[in-house]
Amino acid sequence: MLMEDIDLVRKLHAKYQFRAPVVDLGGFDAPNVAEYQISMRKAIEIEVAGRKVKVPHPDQSDRYRVVERPWNFLDPLYRALNPEYGHPPIEELPAGFPDFFGMAIMVSVFEHVDNPYKVSDAIFKILKPGGYLFNSTPFIFPHHPSPEDNFRYAPKALERIHTSSGFQYLEGGFHAVFRSSEGIGDTNPERFLDPQGMAFTYALVRKPL
Repeated sequence: MLMEDIDLVRKLHAKYQFRAPVVDLGGFDAPNVAEYQISMRKAIEIEVAGRKVKVPHPDQSDRYRVVERPWNFLDPLYRALNPEYGHPPIEELPAGFPDFFGMAIMVSVFEHVDNPYKVSDAIFKILKPGGYLFNSTPFIFPHHPSPEDNFRYAPKALERIHTSSGFQYLEGGFHAVFRSSEGIGDTNPERFLDPQGMAFTYALVRKPL
């Protein structure tokens, strides 16, 4: 999860006024949130062939911080439903929560699913008529199996997948883009401090009334 995800949901909430009950699909009660601006500010500037370039600072770990229940501003009683907590996978949630939630949030989860169309169909079924889905996912990001890492999505792909489930597409696009020249380093031990470029997309969709 990025700080940009939380900031974007705040802005969208001010615009659309999301309603409880809220569910965080695949999320955690206390997720690690990345603030890549910290790494960018600490980047080391060097001169190469007369040109100034930024290289990653040796300490990349301090860009992460635990944020307790990041969606409390939407619903203090929101649920984080995650198989790691013993909950069913998203595809099985309609059996227990038909037309139940007013808002579903899915951040950095969609790249890990087996079948994005089935997951989108399931989310449609657990939302009330008029309920919203916010989906944020990588377009460019290093491989990160958890336990699997299967897909990357352009904005149009998110729109196509969710509208095929019956959702009304409201907005989306690239909401966080970091160039590899900005001094962000990879934290994977196999690629430690390699310059890291990233891009993230989002879609906001609504189940028709």
